[in-house]
Amino acid sequence: MTPHSPGTGQINTLIWIGFIAAAIVVVAINLGLFGAIRRFRGGRGRTAQPVRGRRGLQFRVAGTLTGFAIVLFVLGIIFTSNATSEPKTTSQGLTSLHGEKLNGPLVIHVTGQQWIWRYDYPNGAFSYYKLVIPAHTEIEVDLESTDVIHTWSVPDLAPKTDAVPGKVSHIYFRADAEGEFYGQSATLSGQAYAPMRTVVEVVTPERFEEFIVEQQKNIKKGQEAAEKVETEKTKELASEEEAEETPAEKEKSASEGEEGASESEEAEPEATESTEEPAEETEESSEAGSEEEASTAGAGGATADAAAGEEVFAENCSVCHGATGHGGNGGPDLRTMPLAKTQEGAEQQVTNGGGGMPPFKGVLSEEEISNVAAYVSEDIVGGK
Repeated sequence: MTPHSPGTGQINTLIWIGFIAAAIVVVAINLGLFGAIRRFRGGRGRTAQPVRGRRGLQFRVAGTLTGFAIVLFVLGIIFTSNATSEPKTTSQGLTSLHGEKLNGPLVIHVTGQQWIWRYDYPNGAFSYYKLVIPAHTEIEVDLESTDVIHTWSVPDLAPKTDAVPGKVSHIYFRADAEGEFYGQSATLSGQAYAPMRTVVEVVTPERFEEFIVEQQKNIKKGQEAAEKVETEKTKELASEEEAEETPAEKEKSASEGEEGASESEEAEPEATESTEEPAEETEESSEAGSEEEASTAGAGGATADAAAGEEVFAENCSVCHGATGHGGNGGPDLRTMPLAKTQEGAEQQVTNGGGGMPPFKGVLSEEEISNVAAYVSEDIVGGK
């Protein structure tokens, strides 16, 4: 362990104290044994007799060992307390955020799920796998899990802490050096827990503010692009359906409209007598019309699903795989993934996860999974 925060520095010092204490005990025991051998080696071959120490020797040895243990106990309490205390932000750290004074620690919400870490920042931005924090700033990490127990561990910066379902655990630390620090989940949480790694990138306070603004803009840009594409494809579908209507159908629709108009004119004298019946017919026709519209909306097939799936991809997948799906922050290029080439394979991967990717079963609905799989297999891998 190479400490780069006050807390890990305290723990590192305590480890060295324990090591030195253990070495002193080992050396003292061995010196006592060698001294006894040297003192009594001249009595070889004689009848064994009990060795008698000086009066009060046992009390002096016991007192020395007790005092030694008390010193270690007190040092352990002092250094452990210092390691778990909240380190304050220095003058070089992040003192304001979004133009407002930062009173207290910078709070980042961390969620563990099989098998990836998600980091939510104060401005609504988020990232997967990589946590970006400002240097010389007090950080509060609020840990929780969506499924099983995971352990967040970055030894150079903070103590090992469990993320437990239904409970929020808090970690306080401060990074005093810029750079990247790596960690790995330290609790068996399923078959892919070994690749459940993380990296903490420590940057200047100015760079941190730029990062979270850029992250928020990228997320918003991805969502807007998905909505725009979905709107355009909906318009294209509507124009295609209108173009598919034949001249004969148009003429038939027009003649039916004229016949309906004449029948309504003839039925005007009897309007007062049959007011309820047309109303019922109108309700029935409107219900039939809505059913017809619903069936038409569902008849869009894979194209409509892919359009809806692009929005799902932008909100849940683009952070790792990039806005275009060609690779991003820890996620591979989807064009190189065999399962992403087919609808069935993409649905299987999104549902069950694997290879470092978390499962989205229970997070996304079946319809959303089907839609995003269609978008991946047709638009990203298919090159539309």
